[in-house]
Amino acid sequence: MKRIFKISVIGLMAVSMLSVSACGKKNSEDFETKVEAAKKEESNYVVDSDTYKEFSVGKVENGIYTNKMFNIKVNGKENDYNFENDDSIKNQFGFNDSDRSDIDSVKEVLDKGDAFVDMYATTPKNKRAVSVMILKSDSDLDTFLEKQLAKLDTSLGASKTTVNVLGKEVKGIRYTINGKDSKVYQKLAFIRRGEYIMVILSGGIYAAAPQTGFDSIEILDDKEEVESAEIKANSNETKSTAESVETSGEDVELQIGEIDSDVYTNKMFGLKFDAKSNNMTFVSKKEANKNFYDTGKEESDITAVKEYLDKGKKFSDMYVTGEKGSVSVMIKKEENIKDTDTYANRAVVGIKQGMERMGMEVETQKGSGEFLGEIMPYVTVSATENGETIYQKIVFLKVGNYVAEITSYAESEEKASECIDMFTKLEE
Repeated sequence: MKRIFKISVIGLMAVSMLSVSACGKKNSEDFETKVEAAKKEESNYVVDSDTYKEFSVGKVENGIYTNKMFNIKVNGKENDYNFENDDSIKNQFGFNDSDRSDIDSVKEVLDKGDAFVDMYATTPKNKRAVSVMILKSDSDLDTFLEKQLAKLDTSLGASKTTVNVLGKEVKGIRYTINGKDSKVYQKLAFIRRGEYIMVILSGGIYAAAPQTGFDSIEILDDKEEVESAEIKANSNETKSTAESVETSGEDVELQIGEIDSDVYTNKMFGLKFDAKSNNMTFVSKKEANKNFYDTGKEESDITAVKEYLDKGKKFSDMYVTGEKGSVSVMIKKEENIKDTDTYANRAVVGIKQGMERMGMEVETQKGSGEFLGEIMPYVTVSATENGETIYQKIVFLKVGNYVAEITSYAESEEKASECIDMFTKLEE
C-alpha cells in the first residue's frame, strides 16, 4: 500500500511544482529498398526483459544521468534539466532512505516494498519534470500496472495508455491534475528488468510535456557492458532452434551461400531455397550488394566480405522475387548478442524506429513459430507509405558471431508467411 501511494505522490508532487516487390501487381521495389535500409537501424535496448545485468542504480556525472541496468541516459545539459540530489528527494518526498553507494541498503528498501527514486529532474521555471523510480515486484507487468491504476485517486481520471520510449510503445498510465490556474498533464511508463520495474514519470503544464520528457531519455550505448553476465530468470519461452543449434559466441569461419541451377544453398546456416520450383527469380549478388561491389571486390573474395561485415555492414547473401512476393537472406556480424531471441527483441524495436524515421506508418510484433522444423522467434512487420502496405516476416539464425536475417515481403501477412516457408533445411 505504501509503495503504490508513494508512486502517486511522487507523480503529483513532481508536477504540482510545475506554475518488396510485394506482388507483381504493385511496383514497390523502391519501397522495399527503403524498408531494407530502415532495418539497418537497430536498437540495443530491450524493453520488458527477463534478463538484466547485476542490479545497480544510476548516477549523475557532469550533468548526465546514466543507468546501466536499464541501459538509459538523460543529458541534463542538452535538455536544460536540473537534477535533484538524494537529500533533496528525501526532504521533499520522503524517498531514498538509503545510501546510493551502498547497493545492499538500496535492496533492503526495495525488499520492503518501498521505491527508490533513481533520478528526478525539472526544467527552469518548473514547466516540466521527469523522474525515474525503481521498484521490486513478483507480479507481471500488466498486473503491476493494474494495481497502480486502481490505487490512484479517482479524481485524476487515470487510464491505461501506451507511451513511446526509445522508439518502443510501452505500457503506461495517463492522468491530468486540475489546478487552480492551469492543468498539469502526467504520464507514467513501466519497464521491467527481471524482478525490478522502472517507472518513468513525466509531466508538465502543456499537453505535449509528458512525451517531451520521454523523448529526453536515450539509449546508453554501452551494450557490451550491459549485456555481459546476463541472468535469465523465470523464462517460460519455448526452446528455439536458435538456442539448440547456435554455436558459442566465438567467431567461426565465414561461408557465403551459393546459387546453382536456380537453387540457393548456404552450408553455414543450413539453408536451401529452390527458386525454380517456387516460380521465383534470383537477383544477382552484384545488384543486391552495390555498396560492397563499389569496393572493387566480389563475394568470391571471402576475406573482403569478412572485412565488410567487420565494419558493421550487412551482406545480401540471397534475394529472390516473384509473383507471390520476395525473400532475402542478409548476413551480419554481431559479437555482443548471445542468442536470436535477444536479437529479435532488438529488431522489433529497431525496425519500427528506423522506418518511422523515414516517414512510414509501422507496426512490429515479436512471436514464435516453426521454421525448418523447429520453433524459433520471429518478427512480423507491416509498413505503410502513401497508402501502400508491405508485410514482412523475419526469422533469425545465428552461427558463431554471424546472424542470418531471413525476410519475406508480400502484400499480406499470410503471403509473407507462405514465402518464408519456401525455405527447406539443407541436409548434410
